[in-house]
Parts: sequence; C-alpha cells; structure tokens
Amino acid sequence: MKYDGYRILVAVGGGEARAYTRSGLDWSSRFPSVLSEARKLKVRSALIDGEAVVVDAEGRSNFQALQNALKGAPATIDFYAFDLLQLDGEDLTRLPLVERKAKLEAILPAKNPVLRYSDHILGRGEELLDRFCAAGLEGVISKLADSSYVAARGASWLKIKCIRRQEFVIVGWTPSDKVRAFRSLILGVHDRGKLRYAGKVGTGFDTAELLRLLKIMAPLEQKAATVDAPRAEVRGAHWLRPKLVAE
Repeated sequence: MKYDGYRILVAVGGGEARAYTRSGLDWSSRFPSVLSEARKLKVRSALIDGEAVVVDAEGRSNFQALQNALKGAPATIDFYAFDLLQLDGEDLTRLPLVERKAKLEAILPAKNPVLRYSDHILGRGEELLDRFCAAGLEGVISKLADSSYVAARGASWLKIKCIRRQEFVIVGWTPSDKVRAFRSLILGVHDRGKLRYAGKVGTGFDTAELLRLLKIMAPLEQKAATVDAPRAEVRGAHWLRPKLVAE
C-alpha cells in the first residue's frame, strides 16, 4: 500500500531510538510515541525504513491529519515499517526484499497499535491497484521481490498513484477509415531519458476539435517513427516531432 505520510528511517540501538528523514535530518522530537515503541524492540540494533502516518477511521492515511498531529497530537502518529536495512550489526541491504521483510516481521510485535508491519501481496498488481483506488486509497508501491535495497526510486520499484492523470507527449496520429480527421492520437512518455510508447487515445473529440488538432499537428509531421511501437497498433501512422503535450 502507498501511504500518504512522511518517509522516515528509525534507528534502534543501545536502548535508544532515533528518527531520520531520507536526507539525514534528525526528526526524533516529532515522533515520541513511535520511538517509545521502537525502544522496546528485542534487538541489539536495527535500521527500519517506513512511513509515519495518521490513519483515519476507514484505514486511509491522511497527510493533512499528519501535519496537524505533528503540531499538537504526536501520540496519534503511527509508523508503517516496510523494510529492514540492518539487524544486530548485520547489513541486510543486499538480501532479497522478501527475506528482509521476513526478518522485519519477526522483530515487530504483533498487533502493536503504533509500530505496524506493512504487509504485501505477491503478484496480481493490477487487480490490487483497482481495489485500492476503489477504496479511496493513495495507490500502490510495486517492488521486485528479489531486489536488493535501493533508497531512491529506480527500476526495482515504482510508485503507482490512483490519480488517473498524466502528461503525455503526442508522437503521432493514426488515420481514420471514416470521415473523421484521424482515428486516434499516439502517445509517448518520458522514461529514463527516452520516449517510450504509451498507447493511443481516440475518444472525446468532436469534429471541431479533430480539425483543430490536425491543423496544429500537420507542421510537425515527420517520416521516421518517433517511438518504437507494435506495428498492428500504429499501422499507417503519421509521426510527429515530439513537441506537443497532452494532459
């Protein structure tokens, strides 16, 4: 589950516990209840990655409620732990994610109201996202089960939000076999420094809009394909220099 809160690292050792931001700031004073529970963990030392959140009555994390809690009710803040970087002096970052999470679950007390284990589901990602979005949740974090620990976003983990909105580059259009000016727009998205094919969209245009768009696109037409795409999906495509963006 994607949480709407503050990502923090909880460090435990020598009977003490501290909370740090990803940039290394010490935010221990902001999460007294979380650190009070962390001190009770039966470990010599540990470094736990997770999210500080405030959860509403329906189980949804609420960032505004977290902001309010930081100002006056820190005891209402929970910590969802989703990764374990170090345990009793052993660096775990190179272990597969599922192994790290098994070790994490083992050290967290069951049914603790403050320190919570962030569970996961293997596979069925699209179904899970649909269910989460229908329930009004933030979205999902998708991670490779056998990946080593990576602090920043990369190829091994992705953040997929329920907001069904994004900016796409218009890289071409497909011709219509009817009287319409075109059948659909071909879309691309920037992915690690290059344009990647992202599908087509062909609904929601009235005749005036079709003609307006065609007039804008015509001067940008080029012979070479702007992105790699399945031939069957872009048969007869008119490719465009990647200058136009659609939301």
